Amino acid sequence: MKTGDPYKILGLQKDASPEEIRKAYRSLVKKYHPDRNPSTAAAAQFLKIQSAYEQLSEGQTIAEPEMVEQTYRNQQSQYEEDLQAYKQQRDTAREKLRQKKQHEEEYKIAYLARLKNGPIGRWHRTVSFIGTLLFLVLWIDFFLPERAQPIEAESFGLKTYGSVDGHQVQLFQSTDGRSYWVSDYLSQNLPKVQNLSAIETPWLHQVKSLRFQDGLYQIETPVHFSFYWAHIWISLVFIIPILAWYFASADIIFVAGSFLSRYAILAFMMWFLFTENRFLHLLSFGQL
Repeated sequence: MKTGDPYKILGLQKDASPEEIRKAYRSLVKKYHPDRNPSTAAAAQFLKIQSAYEQLSEGQTIAEPEMVEQTYRNQQSQYEEDLQAYKQQRDTAREKLRQKKQHEEEYKIAYLARLKNGPIGRWHRTVSFIGTLLFLVLWIDFFLPERAQPIEAESFGLKTYGSVDGHQVQLFQSTDGRSYWVSDYLSQNLPKVQNLSAIETPWLHQVKSLRFQDGLYQIETPVHFSFYWAHIWISLVFIIPILAWYFASADIIFVAGSFLSRYAILAFMMWFLFTENRFLHLLSFGQL
């Protein structure tokens, strides 16, 4: 069965160029393709367009609509098969991903249980207890009335360093074995002053400043690079273990917090306690 004049079907003149034929064909296919226009008339017109284009592009005198329709059906069938295969692959991949996530979640929950209930959990709880105790002690010690501890000068350094607040400081040592970073213009005069004392907290003996008598005046100069200066930040570090424990969940945050608490923060706690006799000060409530 003939389709009629292919030029008329495509809406072209007899002298249309190949580029005009392709352009008209694409425009009509977009309009009458069954995926865009599901009507019966559109399907029939689509077949005519296909046949007309094949006549003009391949030099055929007649193109059977039945052949065009069969080609389209074959293409559609292949498309359906490919689509079904894709859906099966997609569903399989989704199921594998779901199983993987489920396995990871089960592993995290089991690992969290080991962290909380096993030897590691007891270790973490111990560090949390020590950290909380030190946090409370630091803040109680901070607000208790300060005490003046008489000291005597032993030596002073000549090298000057810059402090965090822009002051120039030098190292000054007392006869009790402790060292203090004080303003450079005072360090060399401290051995000559009267009534030299370290102003410190009453419990952990954290030095805040040095006080001395200069004639009729009593002068107090702050001590730099001391734990007292970093009091707030140190106390916040000490409560990380209890916070990591309290907000424990099956995720990397608790795992990292537990690891950090058990090693880095515990090491810092031990160093803090066993320097400057703080451990003895803590046990003796500042009496030793």
